[in-house]
Amino acid sequence: MVVKNMNIDLDEDLETVVVENQSTTIVDEGGNSDTVVIDEDGGDEMDKLPKRAKVNDDGSVTLPLLETVTITTKKDGKVRDRVYDSLTFHRLKGADIQAIANAGKEKDTVVTFGRSTRIMQAMMNAIFDKLDAADIVDGGKIINHFLNSGRKTGR
Repeated sequence: MVVKNMNIDLDEDLETVVVENQSTTIVDEGGNSDTVVIDEDGGDEMDKLPKRAKVNDDGSVTLPLLETVTITTKKDGKVRDRVYDSLTFHRLKGADIQAIANAGKEKDTVVTFGRSTRIMQAMMNAIFDKLDAADIVDGGKIINHFLNSGRKTGR
């Protein structure tokens, strides 16, 4: 078992040892190490949405960027700057998963961002290269949140 953060509370009066991992609590009372309690509220930090993220009515999540990204593009002979101050992430579908798997290890992260944001891959390659590391981490948290939580029904 890999433990990211571990807190150990030794209270001799109660003869209890509590070991906490963000999502799992193991309680050892009187030497019995067989009791395992799962903390369903805690969860892994990577499963939680960043505080600055906004959930949209359609279930997508918009992440305001810490640093604006400007990409210069040329279309129909016209050069213009495209400014990105946020990225909107969407749940992935089967075709997205296949495209990510086919991208290979070196490109899977940037392809995942492209597929989830629904931004053309060539554009996402350029955006990703300029993204602040904190924006990349928080974008990954949003994607991970989608993968680890089922869509709410009844909409």
